[in-house]
Amino acid sequence: MEKLRLSYYTIPVKLEIEDDKYLLTHGYTGAIDILDKDIWKEIEDFSKTSSLPEQTIAYLQKRGYLTTHTQEEEIEYVKKLAQLLHKTQSKLYKTFGFIISYDCNFRCSYCFENGISNHGNQWSKWTFTKEMVDKAYKIMMKIEPRKELHYKNILLYGGEPFLRQNKEVIEYIVLKGHQLGYTFKVISNGYDIDYFENILSPEYFTFFQITLDGDKENHNSRRFHYEEGASFDKIVNNIGILLRKNIDVSVRVNTDSNNFQDFKSLNELFKKLGFTSNPHFKTYSSILRKYNENDNCDVDINYLSMDTFNKQHQKTYNGEIYYQDFGIYRHYLSYLENGSRCRLYSASCSAQYGSYLLDPVGDIFTCLETVGKPDQVIGHYTNEEPEWTEVRKHWFERNTGNALNCQSCKYALLCGGGCLARSVHTKDGFKASACFKFKSVYPLSVNRAYSAYKQSLLLTTNSKIK
Repeated sequence: MEKLRLSYYTIPVKLEIEDDKYLLTHGYTGAIDILDKDIWKEIEDFSKTSSLPEQTIAYLQKRGYLTTHTQEEEIEYVKKLAQLLHKTQSKLYKTFGFIISYDCNFRCSYCFENGISNHGNQWSKWTFTKEMVDKAYKIMMKIEPRKELHYKNILLYGGEPFLRQNKEVIEYIVLKGHQLGYTFKVISNGYDIDYFENILSPEYFTFFQITLDGDKENHNSRRFHYEEGASFDKIVNNIGILLRKNIDVSVRVNTDSNNFQDFKSLNELFKKLGFTSNPHFKTYSSILRKYNENDNCDVDINYLSMDTFNKQHQKTYNGEIYYQDFGIYRHYLSYLENGSRCRLYSASCSAQYGSYLLDPVGDIFTCLETVGKPDQVIGHYTNEEPEWTEVRKHWFERNTGNALNCQSCKYALLCGGGCLARSVHTKDGFKASACFKFKSVYPLSVNRAYSAYKQSLLLTTNSKIK
């Protein structure tokens, strides 16, 4: 009989609220188990000695924590599994978005589109025409003829999509899309939303993401209208318009060390305005990243590392503010509540298998962070059939099974390999990975999820007693 050993893909997290327990996850079976620390120590030293009952050993082997395979065999299995997952995912739903215009009414110093706009000085004035809208809807059916595999929520993006001068074409897109069975979600700076009030309805729009940069003072110093100046009050007023229309609004707060404390005053304002009690409203903290290391225009920003960002949130707000952590908290809370295994990922987002962003001049992109960049065009739709470039192949083939830094990482199928947009310009290009310290954030977020899970169990138990 082959000798059992601890699987290379066993990931332990010591639980903070229960000092005698560990949460184990297996990196390719997706198993999650809560174990006493004594049992974990037995598993950890299994190849040396073990007094565990045969029944327990059989269970641990079934879950993947104990295996007869070598580390090299496990790595090869994960590479093949990643390729299979990716192939399967590529055959499923396709997501679509319209880049309404590359123009913008803001001049944010840190914007990742500064490379194509020369910091707002050379914004393209190209905007969707009705003719291009018609072509876009037709090409969607050419890209994926099975309409049942279309994600029915089309993204509207830019530049800034909801510019007041775009009102006519936005109405045309929305009304035509509605007739075709689609709804819309929007990423907007929120400044000109009031110009579109006549079409703002949950019948058409499911979701708006609107960004603030902290409290009024910090926001107005960094996110301002290039002609009209301060934007905070107008954006907040427009959020109120959307909420009164019963449209979901997610306020993204771009966070660095300068505005980290602003959530307290923001929450007080949102509470005063009645936003926090509205079921359609939520807010979250998003780490502000430096997209160009040679960009020195953003002297008012003190960037945080992902590690510091997560630890500081936990220390300052104790989980009261939702913040980006690769989705670990949200996923694990769901897994624990439902008693399910982890979902395994071959890629971190749909940009690597089925996302199509159509711009106003007939170019197709797959990632929001690459729109407008000629070297990242995956295709064109100016003719009756889509014309694909070699770049599309690179984007849609890359997964954790062929990314260099992922192949021997035990977190590969939990992480998905990170954002490919951050890797394409490195020396390893599409083969590189950018996981932004997933493994260092992982135990913190797993512990946060477990604490929330235990708290929900306590509340449920208490309510039953009453």
